[in-house]
Formats: sequence, structure tokens, C-alpha cells
Amino acid sequence: MQGLGGALYEHCLYDAAGQLTNGTMADYLVPMAAEMPDIDVGPRADAQLGVGARRQGRRQIRHRRRPAVVMNAINDALLPFSARVTTQPMTPEVILTALGKI
Repeated sequence: MQGLGGALYEHCLYDAAGQLTNGTMADYLVPMAAEMPDIDVGPRADAQLGVGARRQGRRQIRHRRRPAVVMNAINDALLPFSARVTTQPMTPEVILTALGKI
């Protein structure tokens, strides 16, 4: 869920002087349980081979890939409209801007 939060919700906002403007969790949108999709857990190929399943480094790499997976899925959906999203978080406003609706 942490990777999805970075892709779709979490956004640090700064003013012109470089001061962080959303300094508390009340001002910073993070996904909660209601936004969490159903997740089916199944066997992983590398777990079956017995390699890398317990190393922290592998876990961090997988976590960092999630925003890219979400962005690729959104861009695949936007392909028929000749639109592309290149920034995150990928909010509805960002998608509508890419579509030229805003």
C-alpha cells in the first residue's frame, strides 16, 4: 500500500520560498484502509527458487517499482487518447490535464 500511496496520493507541496506547505498528516493525503484494493497473495517465482526472498534490499526494490507499475497501467489506458502521464502523484487532476480536459 505504501507504493500505491506514493503513486496516487502522497504529494509534498512547497511554496515559492521552498517552504513545505503540507507539514502535518492532516494536510498530507495518504491512503487509508478504504482506498486499499483487495490483494490476492500467491506464490512468487523467486520464492520457489529459494533466492532473495528474505533480503531487505529486494523488498525495497519491489516497493520502488509499484509507482512505475501504476504509471504504466494509467498510460496504457490513456494510449487510445494520445495522452501520457509523467508525474506523480497521478491524481485525477493530473490525468485530466494529460487528456486536455483541464
